[in-house]
Amino acid sequence: MTALGKFQSRTRDTCRICRSRRLFRYIDLGAQPPSNSFVSPSEIDREQRFPLEVQLCEECGLSQLTDIVYSEDIFDEYLYLSSTSKALCRHYQGMVDAALTSFSPPPGSLIVDIGCNDGITLKAYPPGRYRLLGVEPSSAGDFARQASFEVVPEFFNAALGARLAKSHGSAMLVSATNVFAHVDDIHSFTAGIRALLAPEGVYIIEFPYLVDMIERCYFDTIYHEHLSYLALTPLARLFADNGLRAFRVERTEIGASGPALRLFVGRADGPHAPEASIRQMLDDEQGWGISRRQPYERFAQRVDDTKKRIQGLVSELRAAGHRIGGYGAPAKGNTLLNCLGFTSREIVAVAENNALKVGKVTPGTHIPIVDDAAFLASGISHALLLSWNYLDFFLANSDFIKRGGKFIVPIPEAQIRP
Repeated sequence: MTALGKFQSRTRDTCRICRSRRLFRYIDLGAQPPSNSFVSPSEIDREQRFPLEVQLCEECGLSQLTDIVYSEDIFDEYLYLSSTSKALCRHYQGMVDAALTSFSPPPGSLIVDIGCNDGITLKAYPPGRYRLLGVEPSSAGDFARQASFEVVPEFFNAALGARLAKSHGSAMLVSATNVFAHVDDIHSFTAGIRALLAPEGVYIIEFPYLVDMIERCYFDTIYHEHLSYLALTPLARLFADNGLRAFRVERTEIGASGPALRLFVGRADGPHAPEASIRQMLDDEQGWGISRRQPYERFAQRVDDTKKRIQGLVSELRAAGHRIGGYGAPAKGNTLLNCLGFTSREIVAVAENNALKVGKVTPGTHIPIVDDAAFLASGISHALLLSWNYLDFFLANSDFIKRGGKFIVPIPEAQIRP
């Protein structure tokens, strides 16, 4: 994906779940390019920027972006490939293993992964046991097809869900990891799940949890792909409106964008009764203040404080003669770099193992992206860990650390490791 004058956007003034106009803007991260819009150096002067602001629906508790960059533009030429992350591969393998143990779909069952990307989750199922189907509108789906998976190259919605149910039958498992927050017409998407799901089927979604974002100051998970910042309270309303209900919720410290919720949803007329975890989380969210302004106002102030601490730490290291790089080039890392105002003056290069990104520059901040070998040869002593959610994995496995390098961990508290 490149941000070269082709993106279109619009402003949203109603809540996409309850359609209320009681919207309160609580944070403004400035005008930024879409976070996966890596460009070549020759394309920088044609880069586009859009406001990156979040507003709270004081009616249902949903947080959402004020400005929407059209998904048809964002998910065209898409450079994010899930399987380049070994930690994420392990995470989704664990998710699949647990789902098969918990719900025991019979051999031959239809299993659908929406937003299948390069096939990372489809690959986790035992070969030949189930009928596996991916849905992926972006160019990343080509990699799943090359791995011999059937992939529908469309955006999922009510019409597609009904069509797939007719052509392939009902699904026993449907997953959408790091996808649901990307959807503007979330009612149509959810209606499509209801149409596709078997009476006893289970819809599994993972998404960054709004309360974690606010309490742990994960402001870098705010970017143009993430149209919604989700919690159980507004989702319960959405599901009820579309004939579904959540019956189990789990916390996970690893996800595509950081710590996440894993939510299990069934048909409202199905056999899966809500478990204690659902009622507990709904009660907790009400006590926390899911639709009140105060937690969000405190968050905005903490974001400013966190930015100043990171900037100060990098400034001190540079003043001491250290050469600073960046480690990993995830979408959220670009939100962070743009918020901090760092360029190649402060961060000389970013290491990345996705070959599609190597040779390009980071959106907005225009820092060169290099492969691991070039990064290790560059004399960098400290690396701003942009994929901070994989800290433990990188501490144990990265050659940069094994050769004496140190990570600047930006979030939730700026620190140097090891």
